[in-house]
Amino acid sequence: MKPGIFLLETAKYSLGSIRQNKLRSVLSVLGITIGIYCIIAVYALVHSMEININRQFTKFGTDVVFVQKWPWDQWGSNYPWWKFLGRPVSSPTEAQFIEDKMVGKMAEKVAYIFSNDEKIQANATILSGTTVQCISENFAEIQDIRVETGRLFTAQEINSGEPVAVIGSTIARELFSGRAIGQKIRIGSRICSVIGVIELEGSSIINNSKDDQVFIPLTLGLNMYSYRDNEDAQILIKAAKGVTLDDLTVEVDLLLRQYRKIKPGKESNFAVNRMTMITSAVSELFSQIQKIGVVIGGFAMLVGCFGVANIMFVSVKERTKEIGIQKALGAPSIFIQLQFLLEAVWLCILGGLIGMLLVWLTFIGLNAVLKTMMDGGVTLILSPSDTYLGLWVSAAVGVLAGFIPATRAARLNPVEAMRAK
Repeated sequence: MKPGIFLLETAKYSLGSIRQNKLRSVLSVLGITIGIYCIIAVYALVHSMEININRQFTKFGTDVVFVQKWPWDQWGSNYPWWKFLGRPVSSPTEAQFIEDKMVGKMAEKVAYIFSNDEKIQANATILSGTTVQCISENFAEIQDIRVETGRLFTAQEINSGEPVAVIGSTIARELFSGRAIGQKIRIGSRICSVIGVIELEGSSIINNSKDDQVFIPLTLGLNMYSYRDNEDAQILIKAAKGVTLDDLTVEVDLLLRQYRKIKPGKESNFAVNRMTMITSAVSELFSQIQKIGVVIGGFAMLVGCFGVANIMFVSVKERTKEIGIQKALGAPSIFIQLQFLLEAVWLCILGGLIGMLLVWLTFIGLNAVLKTMMDGGVTLILSPSDTYLGLWVSAAVGVLAGFIPATRAARLNPVEAMRAK
């Protein structure tokens, strides 16, 4: 018999056995379904959270370096915060110095930002603890701020400190029942005109959504607050085309050391950060969480594996006479072995498919809840890689659970098997 026909006949026979023993098949599938559901749900949930968090961070720019007092690559229980606490914060004059030296060479644009938590008021509505972002001219281009209605600041408004503001969608909805453009808001003690409303982003896991923020020109912000009171004041430098972040980092480090008159051999009192520092740490963290989750889910899978193996042993015992007849008629041992092995694999794959279907339905329900709670800022995803993992695990468990029963069936003596009751 040709190998293709042999495998096809073996597959048909194993599927026929599954259809003939529906109750037994259902019981076998149930354990695998629970196991795959546990593993893939944990795996896909962790994977989704990693994607969502990294997506939030990469919004800040993958071709941008951020100069501030706190480094981003030393987080952990041993983070030496006392070492960085006394560092000076980045200043607008430093940003201007870097812009004069680098734009048109290694940098495309340079911007500056600092923030302050403030009380915002319009009419009788008061919002406390709102983040007010004081931004320079190029910030909106580096961070890609998109307005839904109205416009962004002009260079004249930023440089002269005009009392104007661009507000997030949530702020606009809470302060104004209708059109926000042209309305007046009180930011602390200053009255500002709303000239733009930012597109809805949805809530953010890392609390960086622009929906709840107010943006004002840097010069206006400097007249209202002191940038030295903001620990996260930053200079943003966007790399020019063809310039790597490594080269840009070295150049920024040299220029700022020159500006701050730091002697050779002494440690810099500033940090030049990039988003990959955070996204790499996030990916490493979630990789560890994922491994723990898979181990926990693996116990559920192990129970399902034993369940399938036990039922396959019962199946071999019940069909001993049938096996003896097949062997007496000339069926090779490999046919018997593959027959039971494929039966176990089909059962496990079927259980895996049902388990992944349940994960998908669970994610649909959770996404509906998250959309209501977070305006679509977080989405759970059952990715193709998660699906492939589920199928491979199911098939592997089928082979593991069916190998010993299938081998025992293949080794039966045909004469003794036909005599079995």
